[in-house]
Amino acid sequence: MEFTPALFSTRVGSGRRTFFFDVKNTRDAKPYLKITESSINKEGEKKKFYMTVFDNEMTDFQKAIEQVIGFVRQEVK
Repeated sequence: MEFTPALFSTRVGSGRRTFFFDVKNTRDAKPYLKITESSINKEGEKKKFYMTVFDNEMTDFQKAIEQVIGFVRQEVK
C-alpha cells in the first residue's frame, strides 16, 4: 500500500480513543478527509477504524455535523 502524506492533520484525544483528521489528495489531486479512530480495548488490543469523506460530500457532511452539534447543545441545556 502506498503512503500518501497528509496536506493537513489534527487530532483529538478522548480517553482510550484518539481521532485523527487528515486531509489527503486522491491520485487525481482532489482533496478528501480521512477520519481515523484509534482505540485500545480493555484487553490492551489496538483497533483502528477509518472513514473517508470526498470533496463532493463535504458540504452535506458539514451540514449533518452542524445539525448534530446543534441538537446535542439544545439537549444539554
